[in-house]
Amino acid sequence: MSGSGLRFTLELAAPPERVYPALTEAPLLCRWLCDDCESEPRANGRLIMRWRRPGSAASFEARWVEFSPPARAAFQGGNSSYPNGDAGTVWFSLVPDGPATRLEIRHEWPRGDGYDAPVESWRSAWPRALERLKQHVEHEA
Repeated sequence: MSGSGLRFTLELAAPPERVYPALTEAPLLCRWLCDDCESEPRANGRLIMRWRRPGSAASFEARWVEFSPPARAAFQGGNSSYPNGDAGTVWFSLVPDGPATRLEIRHEWPRGDGYDAPVESWRSAWPRALERLKQHVEHEA
């Protein structure tokens, strides 16, 4: 793949102020995206995510490259399973829609070869994760 990515949009029956922490705070990220997490929710803060499933990749290590509550956040990072250890950048944009939020997600990949398998993996993983996010922000207190 060459500098392309994945895009998803999700309508959430929750305000941006409730959705944003679920995207950036470690205990809440563990409810929908990963099994273990460390997050320094601020610009240039560290983000480390881990999965416990057999065959899961090494820890995903990233930095928050944008942090603008409650409207935008982005992290950039990867691990050894990606070309040059770089999984690209994940962007979250939150748009208020009355009492709800439209969440736009872009997972942008670096230019270069070797991304076909990771992109296919994320293409199927993101919708499952976003369904868990929806459950979390709409139904859990």
